[in-house]
Amino acid sequence: MMEKFAKTPKGQDEIAHRTHGLGLRARRLLILVDGQRSVEDLRGLTGDPGIAGTLGELADAGFIAPCAPQAGATASAGRDTAPPVTGAAGLRANTGHAASLPLARDFMMNTLRTFHGPYGKLDLVKRIHATQGAAELRVLIGEWQAAIGESRIGRNRMDELLARLEEVLPA
Repeated sequence: MMEKFAKTPKGQDEIAHRTHGLGLRARRLLILVDGQRSVEDLRGLTGDPGIAGTLGELADAGFIAPCAPQAGATASAGRDTAPPVTGAAGLRANTGHAASLPLARDFMMNTLRTFHGPYGKLDLVKRIHATQGAAELRVLIGEWQAAIGESRIGRNRMDELLARLEEVLPA
């Protein structure tokens, strides 16, 4: 099965504003859905054998919709304002993850919440969420590092966390 899904406007709104109260697993999957990855690709990225059920729930709720096999690729290329991401600029390390500003923002905000709780470092989380470009986000990396480094576990995992952030942060 090479079925692919893309976010609907409702799905894009959920990523930007978290208004529909999706669970963690469904939200992570919604972030990964990009119209390019097949169900098998998504299963490999998440390691979740029950991904079909979660995709079905997201589709039933209107967050994602199936893509047409080839027509979806040509139609979306005409609508996008940025050129398609290819080569080393778009794919990071050996992960195959496309560089994505929303994914990088979510990673930084989620790690802050993990190490400081939902209300710790709230000002930094808000500033990360408000960034409009990779350059703005890169300015906040030093402050993010310092905040993560305040915990022993954060200091121990800093190299790994920075590497993961670089995988998804656009150049």
